[in-house]
Amino acid sequence: MASTSSLKVFAYALQILCALLALVEISFGAYVLLSYNSNEIGFSAAVSYVSMGLAALIILLWGTLSAWREHVCCTVAFVSFLYLIIFTQIVVLFFLTKFRDTTASNLANSLEDTWDQELDSPGAMSLYENWFQCCGRGSPQDYVVNERLPPATCFLNHDKSNPDNLIHTGCRVEFENYWSHLLHIFNIIGWVLVAIELLLSVVSCCLCNSIRNDSRRTFY
Repeated sequence: MASTSSLKVFAYALQILCALLALVEISFGAYVLLSYNSNEIGFSAAVSYVSMGLAALIILLWGTLSAWREHVCCTVAFVSFLYLIIFTQIVVLFFLTKFRDTTASNLANSLEDTWDQELDSPGAMSLYENWFQCCGRGSPQDYVVNERLPPATCFLNHDKSNPDNLIHTGCRVEFENYWSHLLHIFNIIGWVLVAIELLLSVVSCCLCNSIRNDSRRTFY
């Protein structure tokens, strides 16, 4: 069986890795909350990512202190609460994964406000059109029905001299795809976090048993 010191080093390494992944989840959730005016679904998703990360950081701090002090009861309590958090994270990630497209669609609703601004102040959509190589809300036709010609940002290389350069893809679908891709990545990170936490729980159980055995040998 591995020594207590070896198990502690392994546990610390897993805790650091989990902490980094938790910070990534928190950063993504904070980015969504602070950068976009999300509706209820988008807000709930962002809060879910932040909550998963914060819960992981808090329990990891407990686990680090327990391992450092080599306290059996604290380590047992840490593992118990860790399993509770893992279960909660699995439930949250299940829904985030299942309703990824719905969440992406709701997060993309912020583009609707930008389109309304475009109708009042031409140029508001240029950020999205340059970013995603798209045109209008749904297509270049959105400009035509509003009695406007598609702007230079709707053409490849901003070259309006050649009609074939007109981009026919709307920004709404591109923005939804962007969010769907991001959510997919951070959902995977969340599942990786859960997997490492499960491994950490096993290592912590072994560490707890090793600490108990060391204590018994010292007593006798």
